[in-house]
Amino acid sequence: MSARNKVTLADVSKESGFSPATVSMILGGRADVSFAPETVRRVREAAERLGYAPASKKRAALFQRRNALIVCPNVLNPYYSTLVQSIQQAADARGYDTLVHTTYRDRESEVRILNAAAGSDLAGIVFAMMPQCTELVERVNRRLPVVVIGDRNSSLNVDTVELNNYSAGAIIARYMIELGHRHIAYISTTLNEANSARVRRLEGLRDTYRELCPEGSVLVRSRDVSPGDELGSVTIEHDVGRELAHKCLSDKRLTAFVAVNDMVAYGVLDAVRAAGFRVPEDYSVCGFDNIFPSHFLPVGLTTVEHYIVDKGRNAFEMLHAKLSGETSDHNITRVEFRHHLIVRGSTAPPRSTPEAARSDKTQPPQTPPQEKTPPAAAASEETAPQPVEAGQTGTPTE
Repeated sequence: MSARNKVTLADVSKESGFSPATVSMILGGRADVSFAPETVRRVREAAERLGYAPASKKRAALFQRRNALIVCPNVLNPYYSTLVQSIQQAADARGYDTLVHTTYRDRESEVRILNAAAGSDLAGIVFAMMPQCTELVERVNRRLPVVVIGDRNSSLNVDTVELNNYSAGAIIARYMIELGHRHIAYISTTLNEANSARVRRLEGLRDTYRELCPEGSVLVRSRDVSPGDELGSVTIEHDVGRELAHKCLSDKRLTAFVAVNDMVAYGVLDAVRAAGFRVPEDYSVCGFDNIFPSHFLPVGLTTVEHYIVDKGRNAFEMLHAKLSGETSDHNITRVEFRHHLIVRGSTAPPRSTPEAARSDKTQPPQTPPQEKTPPAAAASEETAPQPVEAGQTGTPTE
């Protein structure tokens, strides 16, 4: 073939005897399909004979340093933006640049970026959430290292930084029961298998109420949020919290709300106040994650500390350990972070019924207390932000 003529996939297809689609998938490194070793060999040999090179290999390097990919649902929620930045801090310290891909929880978006990464020269991938395409993630992990930050899930065969979300739900349940709240509402965005952390928090909350407060109840209210909804609105989590909490206020038994995360909890707070009630005098409100706005006054949010920065940095250190050969490609490392409850001004014992509270507007609102860990929670939960080994077969990086 003339040197001035570009070798195309069609040329490789003709030379190898296989269809252009087959040639494209083999040379593109598609991780979600497989071919017989003989087919792969013949295609690659044909490409080599003809001098075929993917366009990406002909371009100048875009970055001077190696690159790691960060995959996350969005960067609007401070949980994810903080997690991404903490990963970037650790990557920069090790001499890596990072690329960020947001999926908005769209499965097809996840598949596309995984296939692209599998055929690229990326150093590795850090998932800031549990992936939906677990089998594809495991296949990609055979080509380049993958670390996942998410819910405890022993069935995922890649390195993971984990949090026990069931336990996190149980912590809040015990605290609310100790305060005297018998009837509470759990407010959440989509509850399904693809969002296991949300479901596990609910399970921990509900099971603990069944065990310790059988006369009580957990009202569950959720709203499905599609990838298009999440991409199309920068206020979606706040909107869901406000909308669902407003609907719950007609249930006169309720004295407290537990939101699936702090962003949803902010919407709950606004709904309660917009209806003429006070927090925590009339309704208590809790969240999960302890994102940085949650300590802001006038009412700081009671929430569960998830050590976002520590998790992000540790995840990249685990990735770097694989890249540098400090840990074997044949080992799987699981690191679990313990969590604890942060008590602030959004929770208190149920003083009276909401109806009575509405009529009692003469008393000034209480000054929000300083952050503290409740004695019962402190006695039962570890509070040190250090990762602990959990079902580990390799050596965790501290």
